[in-house]
Amino acid sequence: MNKTILYKNHEIEFHNLLNKGWNIDKHVLNGTLYERLDHNYDTLLKFLKKNSVVYDIGSYIGTYSIPMALEGMQVIGFEGYPDNYERSILNTRKYDNIKIYNVALSDEKKTVYTKFNDCTDLDPVARQITYVRLDDFMREHSLQKPDLVKLDIEGMETIALFGMKNLLENIRPIWQIGYHPTVEEKYEHYPGFVSVENGGFNFNQFHDNLNYAVFDELGRYCKTFTNFGEYICIPKEKVAK
Repeated sequence: MNKTILYKNHEIEFHNLLNKGWNIDKHVLNGTLYERLDHNYDTLLKFLKKNSVVYDIGSYIGTYSIPMALEGMQVIGFEGYPDNYERSILNTRKYDNIKIYNVALSDEKKTVYTKFNDCTDLDPVARQITYVRLDDFMREHSLQKPDLVKLDIEGMETIALFGMKNLLENIRPIWQIGYHPTVEEKYEHYPGFVSVENGGFNFNQFHDNLNYAVFDELGRYCKTFTNFGEYICIPKEKVAK
């Protein structure tokens, strides 16, 4: 199924949408952009300018990449699941300022045949998935440094962030993070998943060790990641400005 929706007087065309299970596609079919984040989206834009670089990690079918591109940003997307990647390429093909890579992010480089959360809420089919460390991938592909990183990969953030040490500590972009605190049962059969409790990345490091100001999806300042939802992490030196 295809759907055209309106975003700030721009028509966005989405192709091959799935109308079953719970998934982002259904939001699109209902005329909404699931990942737009009404409370924080405009706040984020205040920290960006035309041609700012945005990394869309877990780009799915382009529901975040395309609006950012229409705002004048240079968007680099990462989508590990081949079917979603193909749909994202179809949806973003007319935007010169979007580049999508068919890789998933982890703490090591590897290619494995595995199930993968494809964000459709259906039982995913095992596919060959290529994982990379983002710090290494940025260097190998001479990627521009991001001003904003949107990270929403359905719980695997706990591993992927270990491959972003340079990004976290030295480049210090703004982060928009989908936090999934209760996913262990859902992903226990997925190779490589490690919960926070079992040694995965502790998100509270953003506030406690990395000197970021953390805000929840309602824009409220908070010191800890507690509930499921979206969080914005802004380097304190940028907040001060």
